[in-house]
Amino acid sequence: MSRPYVLYAMPVSMFSGKARAHLRKRRAPFEERLISHPRFVGEIAPSIGRLMIPVLETPDGRVIQDTADILQHVEEAYPGEVSIYPSTPRHALVARIFELFGDEGMIRTAMHYRWNYPEQNLPFLRTAFAAGIAPEADASDAEAVAGGAMAKMQSYLPALGLSPLTAPAVEEGYEALLDALNQHFQRFPYLLGGAPCVGDFSLIAAFHAHLARDPYPAEQMKTRAYFVWRWVERMIAPDADMPEFPAMAGTYVADDQIPPTLGSVLAVASRIYGAELAGQVAALDGWLAQHTEITAGDPLQPPERERRPRGVVEFDLMGVRMTTALRAFSVFKLQTLTDAFARLAPADAETVVRCLEPLGLVPWLTLKASRRIVRANNREIWGDPPV
Repeated sequence: MSRPYVLYAMPVSMFSGKARAHLRKRRAPFEERLISHPRFVGEIAPSIGRLMIPVLETPDGRVIQDTADILQHVEEAYPGEVSIYPSTPRHALVARIFELFGDEGMIRTAMHYRWNYPEQNLPFLRTAFAAGIAPEADASDAEAVAGGAMAKMQSYLPALGLSPLTAPAVEEGYEALLDALNQHFQRFPYLLGGAPCVGDFSLIAAFHAHLARDPYPAEQMKTRAYFVWRWVERMIAPDADMPEFPAMAGTYVADDQIPPTLGSVLAVASRIYGAELAGQVAALDGWLAQHTEITAGDPLQPPERERRPRGVVEFDLMGVRMTTALRAFSVFKLQTLTDAFARLAPADAETVVRCLEPLGLVPWLTLKASRRIVRANNREIWGDPPV
């Protein structure tokens, strides 16, 4: 019997939950280790050049860091009856939209509800972070063990545009999303029907680790959106876990249809993330115009800070002006969606456009920076310049 996978992760980690959920659904044999494990500290983290989780170590010793790469690898090694990557045009693009939105568009919401409700959340978080960093430590040492990591996470809030002035807009967007998802999950166990797609796994990142575990947002979800809470339970279970839908097949909705309830969710996602996404691409292009020395193969995050993409992105969220930092990684993630659209046959592309146009999502399909970002050896690097 071959060795199991090893997932280096933490229960409080946003993207650890995404990888863990997929490994469970695919019944892939794995064991989870914390970041304090000697092998992670001594070998795994140095091999990828940064202290970041989750990281998957395969039975043959390969190390995979990004969750998109982790899911792709596990899906190929342990294919299910229904691939998480739909093959029909509308489902394929909608799944990728939710992948992008879950991975990048939900970060601000997750961080707000975790760190901006200290009275309700901090006792839980202090213990949870300490248990994930040094589980052998005494409970009385939780502050000393977890304080540095927690402070680092909180330091990211200004770069995400989070402040007392912008918090109401973040909450307005999330509550609209929560309500729309609740309506959908009352009728369907997963986004596209009776099987989870890649978009489900990306959404669970924020919805499990932050929004369904941290005390304040967890109570909000349970009381305001019971069916979203059930979807969270369903996503972290190893089986389909959908007894509420005894007649539903474990497949996607027939005929590549997008249910009206899912259309409502997509429209809210567009309102939350569309303006920011366009702003991120514009800001990266502005930075690239000032850095013509960048060549193919250069690291996206070199040691020299002045050569890292930096800038300010301004946009409106629910009528409130937001100012955030440039996230070149968001533009990198966008490429998966635009590449999927570019691969469609003309007739299929037209079908997708007709479906997404009323929802405000068509601009996402062709939104591209002037320079591609690619991934090699678990690091992001600049691709070839445009021809």
